[in-house]
Parts: sequence; C-alpha cells; structure tokens
Amino acid sequence: MELETFRWIAGQWTYENHVPATSLSPHYVDAGRMIYSMPEGKGWVCVDLPDGRQEQQITFDPFSGQWVYVLTRGSYGILHSQKGWAGNRIAFEGPMTMVGVDCHWRMTWTRNSDNQFMFVNEEQSDDGSWSYIDEWRFNRAT
Repeated sequence: MELETFRWIAGQWTYENHVPATSLSPHYVDAGRMIYSMPEGKGWVCVDLPDGRQEQQITFDPFSGQWVYVLTRGSYGILHSQKGWAGNRIAFEGPMTMVGVDCHWRMTWTRNSDNQFMFVNEEQSDDGSWSYIDEWRFNRAT
C-alpha cells in the first residue's frame, strides 16, 4: 500500500518553523512539538491534536494515483502530488487560502532520515516563479 511510504513519520517530533523577514515583519522562529499517527484502517497520516482528535492531513487516492495533503486549520486547501515520492522528496501543490488570501502553493517534503525531515512552503507568483514562504524542520523527540 502506498501509504506505507509514510510509516516512518509516526511518532512524536520537535519542530522549528523558520519564517524570513518581510517588509511587514522581522524574521522569527516558532518551535514546538507535534505527534503524527497513522490510525489503523483509516488510510490517513494524521496529526494528533492536544484535545485528543486526529486531524487528517495526508492520504493516497488510488483512483487518481495522487497523493493528497489537506489543510483545514488556519489555511485551507487541498494540495496534490501527481509524481509522488522521488527519492526522499515529495511535493504537494495546489490552490489554497491563507489568512483570507487565495494563492497557489507548493509544499516540498524532504525525508533526511527516520529521525529527521523538513518541508518548505512556496507561493507561485503571477510570472510562474516560486517565492519562498517558510521552512519547517522536524527532529524525532526522544
């Protein structure tokens, strides 16, 4: 099953979200903890929320042969990956709404090891180029 290629992500992680300076705000780094799970029989990679709910984020659609990343909290959209994993990378792309602004987004995940991964968020400009938004770095919690 395709979803097994994400099995390594299950567990507790520490993260740092690096956000570059803009004309409106200085550079900053958020840090915290996150738990990813893959509940048996659900067909999703989930984030376990503090209140005990599991937020579904990543799945594989066997009918289209595409990976799907769902954003439902703060930012809203459904990003797709038609190519899937290429080595240790997978990129999700599609329309989304962030803080009330519609945009075209790309989220590129890189698995560095079973204990470390990251993803970079980018927004597509009108000319088709990609602009860096932020970077999330994860380390398995011990």
